Amino acid sequence: MSSRRRADSAWVPDPAWLHPERVAPDAEEISGGFLLLVTLLAAVVRFYHLGWQPLWVDEEMTWAMIRPDAGLLFGRQLLDEIQGPLYLAAVWPLAREFGRSEFWLRAPAALAGLLAVPLAGLLGRRLCGARTGRLFALLLAVSPFHLWYSQEARGYSFLMLFAIVSTLAFLRLAEAPRGGRVVAYALAAAAMAWSNLSGLFLIGAQALAAVIVIRPRGARARWLWAAAFTLALLGALPWVLRASGILAVDRLVPGAAGGAALRGETTFSPLALPFTLFAFLFGYSLGPSLAELHQVDRIAAVRAHLPVLAAAAAASAVVLAAGVARLGRRTGSLLAIWIAVPAAAVVLLAVQNVKPFNPRYLAATFPLVLLIAARGLGGLPRRLGRAGGFVLCGLCLWSLWGYHGDPRYAKEDVRDAAAWVGGRSEPGDPVIVPVVTRVWNLYHQGPGRVVPMWETPTIANAAAARACLATRMAGASHGFLVLSRAWDIDPDGRLPAALAAEARVVDEARFPGVRVMEWRREPAGAGATP
Repeated sequence: MSSRRRADSAWVPDPAWLHPERVAPDAEEISGGFLLLVTLLAAVVRFYHLGWQPLWVDEEMTWAMIRPDAGLLFGRQLLDEIQGPLYLAAVWPLAREFGRSEFWLRAPAALAGLLAVPLAGLLGRRLCGARTGRLFALLLAVSPFHLWYSQEARGYSFLMLFAIVSTLAFLRLAEAPRGGRVVAYALAAAAMAWSNLSGLFLIGAQALAAVIVIRPRGARARWLWAAAFTLALLGALPWVLRASGILAVDRLVPGAAGGAALRGETTFSPLALPFTLFAFLFGYSLGPSLAELHQVDRIAAVRAHLPVLAAAAAASAVVLAAGVARLGRRTGSLLAIWIAVPAAAVVLLAVQNVKPFNPRYLAATFPLVLLIAARGLGGLPRRLGRAGGFVLCGLCLWSLWGYHGDPRYAKEDVRDAAAWVGGRSEPGDPVIVPVVTRVWNLYHQGPGRVVPMWETPTIANAAAARACLATRMAGASHGFLVLSRAWDIDPDGRLPAALAAEARVVDEARFPGVRVMEWRREPAGAGATP
């Protein structure tokens, strides 16, 4: 073979990369060419349309912490941001340079999502062999769940990145405890907690795995492991203490009342864990949308998407079962602890109403679940493996299309809705905005005045809906009602009927996740129209 041909071949995946491993897991490497190609694929997926969708509820919280025009101090904001100080630090200089640019506010998240892909390949190879590593990197590159958080100006893509990095550092420390490896693990684990405090659950799981599975021998090794976890927790301590003064952690103490519940009764449902598994594999843009899942009749929403859900469930069950069966005792024990402990912690917080349940709070475990899927996909018999891979990747690509091309799955388009209202509003017009008031204020245009609905109790009947609107319309003759994520205060959808009873709806516009109604009526005290 000529030297030119050898050089070119390094940039092309081996033709047999999808065939079963013929060597021991640690003996075969993943070519740099393959990692480069799959990383380029990840870059296209993550940076395409990065600034296309407007900021939404959680992203507004990031912007509020870094606004250049608010005279905020970097050190104070860093300590106050318990849900992602590392992301705040990364995006702070970009906000000063580019302002409220959706693209630049999300760029660090996209970059972190990109970097996670080749590292996933290395982690998969380290635990399960080169073929699993290649499949893991490929699945992560086209993962709809990972894309969602790689295009969100929050710290969850950082969390998933450092979950992979800390796991790699853990495995190196398990090989041979040394001072440098202790520091590397402590920094990676602390960065995971700095990305989001839910990373502490994986740190706890890693500590438990070190005791149960690794079982360090000798006093020196035990001291080094203890030092690694102590340094990681000390690094996160300022934000842990800050969070303990905000969250109702006293609700975790048996017998403690804990004050008023966070959101009424517990938000946890036994279906939350299957939904999380579905979201991990296929994202939020396949099957019923998040808005449909917040309807009163969720079962009807699920029934409407039953064929695709059945295909997804079948493919997932086959691939994950095969992955679990082929993990081996040591690797299986590690992954079981690393997944089960954070899941139990998040469920406990939801049951005790310290935090509502959300799949993103388990994002640190997402790469590990996807690793099991990659192991199963690579371990299936050839025909079944091809069929499983076709279905799994096909549904992921379908979900990616839904994310970019189907308005049902888009984040709420408050930006275009605000522009529509701004072009039609008159001075002093009330613009009534439940739930998404803070995001609306980012994009508000025109002479209308925004009327928030803070502390509004859940609307239980038609009379409560009419009273709620009458107070905020306050005798005005013209205005707007903006409905977005209204399930938080109006789960039965009574506000539109209440508005029709109070005034005449003269126009209506719909945007992804947003409904705007323009209304007119006679001013209070005016005579009847002849």
